[in-house]
Amino acid sequence: MMDDNLLLKFALDAGELMLASGGETHRVQDTMHRILSVSHSTGVEALAMSTFLIVSIPSKKSGSLTLTRGVYNRSVNFGKICSVNEISRAFVSRQITLKEAAKRLEKISHTSAYRPISRIISSGVACGGFTLVLNGKLIDALAAFLFGILIGILINHSGKTKLPSFFTCLIGGFIAGAGSVIFQRFVPSAGTDMIIIGSIMPMLPGMTMTNSIRDIMEGHYISGTSKMAEALLIAFAIAGGVGFGITTMGH
Repeated sequence: MMDDNLLLKFALDAGELMLASGGETHRVQDTMHRILSVSHSTGVEALAMSTFLIVSIPSKKSGSLTLTRGVYNRSVNFGKICSVNEISRAFVSRQITLKEAAKRLEKISHTSAYRPISRIISSGVACGGFTLVLNGKLIDALAAFLFGILIGILINHSGKTKLPSFFTCLIGGFIAGAGSVIFQRFVPSAGTDMIIIGSIMPMLPGMTMTNSIRDIMEGHYISGTSKMAEALLIAFAIAGGVGFGITTMGH
């Protein structure tokens, strides 16, 4: 006999890990529903929203068992999403037991794909690379690399201090805007526009916007519109930070 409470917790853990790693709402909801359906063929409910999860299964003793959980962490980690998919599929196909699946999931949730220093350096490399791709000069790419490092440090620090993404992007935009103006004063041949465009790349809400459109197309209108509002708010924060930085430096 399967433990219903452990099954509910496993479904919530899997859904939370996927949603926090950048998974689409409909994918998270489908995964939780498949996990719960292993024990109960009918009466199973799983609901995923942009910030919370609800799972429910029928119970002979209490009528029904329902658990909810808020999800407030946000990141992009496709490796964790794939790992959760593999575990859930193995559990649904009866290849592993519920306890084994829960242990594997807990192990994945506590592992970090990349070290902070790797993410910071990658942020700089991405900024410099995008500048070159967008026909920027080599000196522009160098400046974008330096500001990308600073923005990477900011993003890493904001994740530890739980700083809202709006303020993180506002400060990051200011670094890109003000930094590009200061850099051009020392290197007149540099282009502020190319430096800014490359520097803000790590903060752009491309994944959030993509997921919002996919959720809307799947019929999850509340999650889709809320994610779209989040993406637009982040975009406004970046634009406001860049504008404020350029104005402050008197460009």
